[in-house]
Amino acid sequence: MVKLFKIHKLSGLAAGALLLLLAVTGLFLDHDKWQFLYSTTFTYTPEPLEEWNNRLFEGYHYDPENSGRIIACSKRGIFESPDNGLSFERRFDGICLGLRSDKERLVAATNDGIYSLENGEFRPFALRGAYVNALSIYNDRIFAAVDKHTLYLIDADDGKVLKVSTSELDKNDLKAPVTLSRFVRDLHYGRGYFDGDISLYINDYAAVILAWLGLGGYIIWWKIGQKRGAKTIRALIKSHANIFTVAAAAPLLVLLVTGIFLDHSSSLAGFMRSVKVPSVLLPPVYGSLRHDIWSVDFDGNMFRIGNRYGVFKSDDLKEWKLENRGFAYRMIRKGQKLFVSGMGAPNRLFENGEWKILPKSPHMFKDLYFKDGKVHYFSTRNTKEPLPKFEDITLYSLLLALHDGTFFASWWVWLNDAAAIALLLLLFTGILRWRARKRPKRPI
Repeated sequence: MVKLFKIHKLSGLAAGALLLLLAVTGLFLDHDKWQFLYSTTFTYTPEPLEEWNNRLFEGYHYDPENSGRIIACSKRGIFESPDNGLSFERRFDGICLGLRSDKERLVAATNDGIYSLENGEFRPFALRGAYVNALSIYNDRIFAAVDKHTLYLIDADDGKVLKVSTSELDKNDLKAPVTLSRFVRDLHYGRGYFDGDISLYINDYAAVILAWLGLGGYIIWWKIGQKRGAKTIRALIKSHANIFTVAAAAPLLVLLVTGIFLDHSSSLAGFMRSVKVPSVLLPPVYGSLRHDIWSVDFDGNMFRIGNRYGVFKSDDLKEWKLENRGFAYRMIRKGQKLFVSGMGAPNRLFENGEWKILPKSPHMFKDLYFKDGKVHYFSTRNTKEPLPKFEDITLYSLLLALHDGTFFASWWVWLNDAAAIALLLLLFTGILRWRARKRPKRPI
């Protein structure tokens, strides 16, 4: 027991602060719908801000009728430039998840419903108060997804809701393996156990427990060093080691293992993509995916939704069948062409009833537009398109930089790895010590 105590103490003292940082930042990053994460900003940062701010952009519209007009949408709002990107003016203050247009209108998916550009201003149009994560427009119809779950067909002229539906997918279409790369990310980002927000809440629970273990451990160590307040120390130890903290061991173990993989995802990319996790071993969420609608499309006859398994189609919003396999991160319709941006999957093009691999296109592009007869892809990685310049950074970007270590240095990931290994020791020694205390003493 003495050796276990020393190992537990040394591991906690060495890694407690970093584990506390990872827990708190991870908890907030899991909830990227919270608007204050983007409205709260900081002016001081140790690194160039441009790349961090660019990651928040979700859509890009180039006006074919006015070559100097650009509209860019971001989780920091919607911005318009009248002079080909030399200057930008904010047109919307909330979270924008995408822009879609036809010949007559431009609409935006936001955290406050669908907004429409009218007389130079973005105004509420439909689904006020809803978190619209994806939408498509075709002639007089808008097809939208709310909270990656509920589907709405809307009249594009007056904003009236015509149909409401959800996606009940054929379970036979979901019996497919996933790559280790996909599985690791799903588990770590709070979408890998069960449908809905349950997976997210499991990660939240683990993060809260980890934060308290890190903070509480230091308080206990400090109080013991003070050599007073025995009752307080005993109460702190009970709050530090109990059935609730033991219950968090499993999700914490998953987070630390997946975190190490993600820290080195670039060097391990080939391995993680080559390893397949059989469908029989996958958690229940992969057998339903009712809350996994990342993209939508409507061509006037056929509805399509995109999730982590691929593109599913329906002609009545009731029965859905798999049409094309591969994570459909974004679907963008330009006339009779449907462009699909993949996440860990190839980019594709659907045209004239055939699916093709889309060559020479950036991975996970977020939008596209045509200029001078050529298609231009908008990606937040090394983008060449003009974007608004900021003199500050959002709380979300700061938390992300702190969580993955880029705020400090490129080698910081190794400290994160060391903290993960220390957490493994803390879980092992902590549970052993807890069991020893719970075991009834034998009578002499």
